[in-house]
Amino acid sequence: MKDFWMMIGVIASVLTLARFLEWMWHRPAPPRPTTGLDERLFDWTQRDPFTKRDLLNGGVCIIGRSGSGKTSSSGKELGEAVIRSKRSGGLILAAKPEDLPWWQAEFARAGRADDLLVFSPSSNLRFNFLGYVLQMGGHTRDVTRFISTIGESLRSSDTKGGENADFFEREQDRMIYNAAEVVKQATGTVSAPAIQKFIMTAAIVPSALASPEWQSGYCNQCLRAAFSKEKTPIESHDYHLAADYWLAEFPSMAEKTRSSIMVGVMGILHVFNTGEVRELVSTTTNTSPDDLLAGKWVIVDMSLSEWGDMGCLVAAGWKYLVQRRVLRRNATDDDNIVVIWADEYDQFVTSFDAQYLAQCRSHRGCMVVLTQSLHSFYMSLKGPVGKHQTDALLANFATKIFHALGDVQTAEWASGLIGKGREVFVGTSIAPPDGTDFEFFGGARVSTSSSEHYEFVVKPNLFMNGLRTGGIGKRICDGIVIRSGDPFSNGANWLWREFHQSEMAGKK
Repeated sequence: MKDFWMMIGVIASVLTLARFLEWMWHRPAPPRPTTGLDERLFDWTQRDPFTKRDLLNGGVCIIGRSGSGKTSSSGKELGEAVIRSKRSGGLILAAKPEDLPWWQAEFARAGRADDLLVFSPSSNLRFNFLGYVLQMGGHTRDVTRFISTIGESLRSSDTKGGENADFFEREQDRMIYNAAEVVKQATGTVSAPAIQKFIMTAAIVPSALASPEWQSGYCNQCLRAAFSKEKTPIESHDYHLAADYWLAEFPSMAEKTRSSIMVGVMGILHVFNTGEVRELVSTTTNTSPDDLLAGKWVIVDMSLSEWGDMGCLVAAGWKYLVQRRVLRRNATDDDNIVVIWADEYDQFVTSFDAQYLAQCRSHRGCMVVLTQSLHSFYMSLKGPVGKHQTDALLANFATKIFHALGDVQTAEWASGLIGKGREVFVGTSIAPPDGTDFEFFGGARVSTSSSEHYEFVVKPNLFMNGLRTGGIGKRICDGIVIRSGDPFSNGANWLWREFHQSEMAGKK
């Protein structure tokens, strides 16, 4: 009887300890400051808040196949949280025509309807891209870098030109640079129409330099005007290099080489200088990235599905100039955070994004991107270094959310981010009969063995087949949140999270 009561006492102690541990696990997290970078945006769990500081640690990358619910669940929750923060500005790159009404409704719900500016052909907002580059103190090299960077987005759907692709891209940059340098020295400014006009009137054979048509043309007028201007020693040196290019090298260039270079340059400038794009980004300026630093949001409502290359150029130009402006800011505690939001991110990605993410934290900038798989990046960042550019880019996102995936490679990569754990595998075997009496009476010789292996903590199959994707009537999407550098309250670098769908349930 004494042993019985001792056992009852042990059980009661264990139950009391279990209740205490359960209370410790589920008790609310200690209150945190709600100002500055420690402002709580939302909670992963009761003990795991997501703060502005977490957001600025590179940003957030959300990955899931089409139909996984990434936009309508985790994307929606994160978007609402960022908008509610009054000390925020940002750029939204619309991926679909229906994005604009949803964002307008969310800003109205947050009491910030006046903070959302719509940049599209139907609005009265204009932004002269190249003029802003010079306004920020940029030089001809910055103009060239801007044009070539947004050209990456225009080329993302094309096939690389083989082993000579790098050569032609470098020569395209050199042509743009030499044209922009002469135009800037001649006129005091640079515009895409002026660069195109200068190149189109250049002499393509040495004999044309003596013709009255070329001598009275725009190219020669700019060369003469730049020659006559008073210049600094650096400007004089750059002018003579550019003049040598247009008066000696370019006319003597092999026709096939010259044509290949011009095709690439004119392909970019043509989009700059035609239709609505010319009116939007090559005329005047009444909005710019400076508005974002002041707490405004700009949505570029020119989805690629509707506007094609024109929408791609406008979105890529806005993204690049916002990135450059943020990196030039000496941010203080009183400055707003600046968020670049890009759904279907692979349509807008460029090689500069990895460089931006590596530096933007101290400038209070970040990116929130949504995409489908690793392969979507490989298609956009092509060439021999495309995979390495993708790896460098994704490594900068400290927080990643995975919804249901559609390919093995991305699933294995996600599992690898969580890591491996030691597992014990036990096996059994039955020896063949040897005719002994022991076996005659139903016995068998059974042997066991065990082995240890390191296996994925979360198997790739779970990312492909074990996550709910919501939909009509269900409204729940599963996501696996992975965070680098700072474990969650469960001691691991990942957790399973349910996300609720509501008004956006029809979206991806």
